[in-house]
Amino acid sequence: MGRHGHRQRTAGCVVRDPRRPVPWWPWLLPIGGLALLPAGAAAALFGVAVVLLAVAGAVRYWPGGVRISGSAIAEWQAAEAALREVRLRWSALGAMAEPADIRPTLELTRYNIGRLIVARTSLRDRADELRATRDQLRPGDLREELGERLEAALDRLRDLDAQLAARTAALGRLAVSLDDHERRELATARARVLLAGELPGDTLLADPLEEVGERTAATLAAYRELSELRPSPSETRS
Repeated sequence: MGRHGHRQRTAGCVVRDPRRPVPWWPWLLPIGGLALLPAGAAAALFGVAVVLLAVAGAVRYWPGGVRISGSAIAEWQAAEAALREVRLRWSALGAMAEPADIRPTLELTRYNIGRLIVARTSLRDRADELRATRDQLRPGDLREELGERLEAALDRLRDLDAQLAARTAALGRLAVSLDDHERRELATARARVLLAGELPGDTLLADPLEEVGERTAATLAAYRELSELRPSPSETRS
């Protein structure tokens, strides 16, 4: 979502802080590669390509972002999917949308969830380190102190787990409610179109053959009456 969004790769992704804009001036540096033109066009193009790669890497990992990798990627992708659904369906609220543009809010929410996931990963690693170190110590004050620190870390880890689950669930509920609202709006629009239109068969034209049939039947009836009134041949000869 925009240039402040995450940068996805197989090894992980970087979630940027939307409050710290990406600098634009590094992209002017490739112009310096044109200084190699006197050495040949190929050398100039190679220089520009090298500078572009360097600038892209520097901008990608510009300070102000967090990197998510390893097993945390699955958790991030679940949150990312909910964020995407909210962004896609927000316009269905129309004039009721508040704020009208949800993208800045989603960008900050994305960054905060990224920080939460990274904090959980770091805290989990610290808890594993504390546990391993404590198990290697003999009983004593230092071991007990490490045990207390481990319990505090585990309590904090449970709290972060609950926060992440609550935020992801809230995003999911919002996405579902937006989807339901969009479906209701579409159904309402279809209902109005159906009510405004005429039912099939209401505007059929009169059948012209029916009128012809009626005239023909009347003509034949009149012909039969005239035939009955005409004298027979024997009557005309007498």
